[in-house]
Amino acid sequence: MSAKYGFDGQVAVVTGAAAGFGLAVATRLAEEGARLVLVDRAADALHSAAEKLSGLPVVADVSVESEVDGYVAAAVDAFGRIDLFFNNAGIEGRMAPMTELSVADFDRVWAVNARGVFMGLRAVLKVMKPQGSGAIVNTASMAAIKGAATFSPYIASKHAVLGLTKSAALEGAPFGIRVNCVAPGHIDTRMARDLTAQINPDDPEGVFRAVSESVPLGKRYGTATEVSNLVVWLLSSESEYISGALYLIDGALNAG
Repeated sequence: MSAKYGFDGQVAVVTGAAAGFGLAVATRLAEEGARLVLVDRAADALHSAAEKLSGLPVVADVSVESEVDGYVAAAVDAFGRIDLFFNNAGIEGRMAPMTELSVADFDRVWAVNARGVFMGLRAVLKVMKPQGSGAIVNTASMAAIKGAATFSPYIASKHAVLGLTKSAALEGAPFGIRVNCVAPGHIDTRMARDLTAQINPDDPEGVFRAVSESVPLGKRYGTATEVSNLVVWLLSSESEYISGALYLIDGALNAG
């Protein structure tokens, strides 16, 4: 694919880069000339992706403060700056009614999806502010705008991502830094497949088909590539007046 947005030479950090949305975005950015720092805790898959995309792999757990500061330091040490940040790593956690969830269940999801996003924003903003430029996209979810029974830790964490996005957008604006978030609906990834298995371990494919039928546009799950198209546009100069926004990508599922 020929370059469309002109990322030549820009330094991009992508978390959750070994699979799913992270890998799709990293692939697109590599195709458009960005220099990549790829972050994930799945070492083997990460190194495979980094080799394919000629990126710098950094094995890190985004829920650990020192490791977040470490991946940002690695990017600066290697390239001297950070221009683009896809703050994406996340987990789904266990589905169950609140009365059946432990505090540890909640804390595990919150540590990655909310605290990890906060720490990533904090560390990257410290680099971008002196530059006077930068673009950030956080991965939220349609769970950022609605509730769902049996999914409270994830719902709470993605509401937090939206709040962090808005706060970071206001803090970054005086420095020329834009911060937005994407809110995917049902997208065909490992996480989505695992959720169907949690909902009905005896018939996950039946759950997948039923969910597909619930989507107004096309009666199908979306793809990671479709999410990456939106993320990359938000990182590009074509969206230079957009900050603090949430973009649904859900096939009109939440339009009603």
